[in-house]
Amino acid sequence: MSENAQNKSGKRDQIRIILIIAIVIIVAGAGYKIYTDNQDRQALQAEYDLTKERLTGQLDSIGSELSTKILEIAELGGDIDSLVTLKDSITDQRDQLQRTRRANKALIQRLDKKVTGYQELLVAKDEQIAELRKLNEDLLVENTGLKEDKNELSATIRAAEEEQRKLEQKISLAAKLRAENVKFYNVNKRGKENEGGFRARQSQKIKVTFNLADNDVAPVAGHQIMIQLVDPAGNVVFDVARGSGSFKVDGKEQFYTAMQEILFDNTKQELSFVYDKGSTFDKGDYKIIILSDTYEIGQTGFNVR
Repeated sequence: MSENAQNKSGKRDQIRIILIIAIVIIVAGAGYKIYTDNQDRQALQAEYDLTKERLTGQLDSIGSELSTKILEIAELGGDIDSLVTLKDSITDQRDQLQRTRRANKALIQRLDKKVTGYQELLVAKDEQIAELRKLNEDLLVENTGLKEDKNELSATIRAAEEEQRKLEQKISLAAKLRAENVKFYNVNKRGKENEGGFRARQSQKIKVTFNLADNDVAPVAGHQIMIQLVDPAGNVVFDVARGSGSFKVDGKEQFYTAMQEILFDNTKQELSFVYDKGSTFDKGDYKIIILSDTYEIGQTGFNVR
């Protein structure tokens, strides 16, 4: 074999060795990446499993404590309807967590915040139980002969009932939904959306979008979300053929322009209403009132020139 042929053969062998080394490095790197990714997934799942076990235990403990307090409050003559509903909601949340097999950061964070709120509620219920016990003890003393304290005791009862009413009102208010990021658009005949007011000849259709704000107190439940489009004369724009309807508040009939039925699940869900008036808008200032069931949760407005 000539010297030139030997050199070519040697170079081919060197190239082959370099290629083999490169392939080995690539395969080793890929294997290491797969291994580290798998380790990261296992670590994340292990962390999730520990957090899930902790939250499940906390929800179990809170549910058990709440059951005990419901029995105590019932025995002392207090109102337990809202607490029974809350206990069922906590049980449902615990069951949902147990059914979740893989890491779910959003669910964990949401339940973590709720657990803190539930623990604060348990403390408030301890105070309520103490007040009810005192009331019952006072009543027992009165029944044994201290009739002279009757007026003072009656005042105490009335004050406690008022405090209970205020507490229930606070819980009810805290559970109400709230609209945020409310935006208004006019939609022209070509379907183009423009934010803000418009000229009377430009549009017959409007669009309203908004989010339902976070509310850890409000249970997962169905709601009727309605909008009232109020014209410059103060009247609600109303057309049954276009989805309008009515509802009653304190026995009085009110009208809505459009309505959707939704399931509130505390995910900051976005809602959108599109209303085709079917005719041009009169000039002036309009109001859009957003309602959940029968109470206002948001508002915006626009002007037609």
